[in-house]
Amino acid sequence: MIIGAGRSMCPDLVSQLLMTKELWMSHGIVINLYDQPGCFFKLRRIFKDARTIGAGLNTVNIVESIPDGLKNCDILIYLDSFMREDNEGTDNWLQRNYKIIENLSAYINEYAPSHMKIIFCSMSLPCFYANIMLELVTKLSSTNIVVASAHYGLELIHTFVNSFGLTHQNFGCPPIWGFLGVNHFVDVDHMIQKYDIYYPHKKTLNSNKTIIPFRIKYSELRWFFYMSHDKDPYKNHFKRKALVRYQVGRSEDFPKCRAICDLLKLWYSKKKSIGDEIISLGIASDGSFGIPKGLVFSQPVYLKECEDGTRKWIPFKDFPMPNMPISIFQNFIDTAINIKEKIIKLKNEIDITKI
Repeated sequence: MIIGAGRSMCPDLVSQLLMTKELWMSHGIVINLYDQPGCFFKLRRIFKDARTIGAGLNTVNIVESIPDGLKNCDILIYLDSFMREDNEGTDNWLQRNYKIIENLSAYINEYAPSHMKIIFCSMSLPCFYANIMLELVTKLSSTNIVVASAHYGLELIHTFVNSFGLTHQNFGCPPIWGFLGVNHFVDVDHMIQKYDIYYPHKKTLNSNKTIIPFRIKYSELRWFFYMSHDKDPYKNHFKRKALVRYQVGRSEDFPKCRAICDLLKLWYSKKKSIGDEIISLGIASDGSFGIPKGLVFSQPVYLKECEDGTRKWIPFKDFPMPNMPISIFQNFIDTAINIKEKIIKLKNEIDITKI
């Protein structure tokens, strides 16, 4: 089910989901679309376009209510955004968003199956939403609630790498740290680069019987800035990022679609060796990297297969800390802690009114 299906990214997302073999290779896919009544004409367009994909194995439906879409739902993708209104204070904005996710959490507890996975990829407060659900949703495992974050790196990597005269296909997506929707950091310093090197091996003769060196080509993985002599190679990143966004002027829809689909490909992969893929994802922390346990925060993670056959995302504890002053990183964490405390306060206030 996709909530917020009237968003501009949804047509591309639906088509990419229908083409994701890890989802349809066994029984096909049923995608339920939901949004406010004013977006119905957008959903109809997606519905018509999707009929040309999948040849009967796949179905796209428009549902009139969230409970209808949650029944027998395996994956809930939440795209809805509720941005701050003019002259709206922060507390009122958070409270308004809290009530929306509170209502959704109640529906999930009543109608959704206990194995359902939830992916937030909203423009407003995705980590805030996920933290609310960790407090209110009792039916699902906390490891089933995640926030897509890789798109922040995908938005940046192409133009950033090209500015150095390099080829972007030799780079992995940079790690994303932060409480998404409030603050985040794209750590290109710890972006992985596939680097070709040549080792002298022996001497050989060419057709003119001239001795020439013979070299063997090897490929290895390196941190992007590992050869840098600059003690702070990332200091101008924020200015560069702002410039890149202004120059590119393109839609951010494709990176978000790719981030969601890449995440699902790993989560539903049939491969047995799944623990060697490290991605950025907002999950409930286990205390790694100094992030308090239970706080949803984007960080490097990998997929662990449990003894019961289930899979869950856990922090990759051996990953380096982000290349930023520790005081700034701690400020990211403190801000997230402060907002989570507001969640607890809102929950307690609403519980009191129900008594």
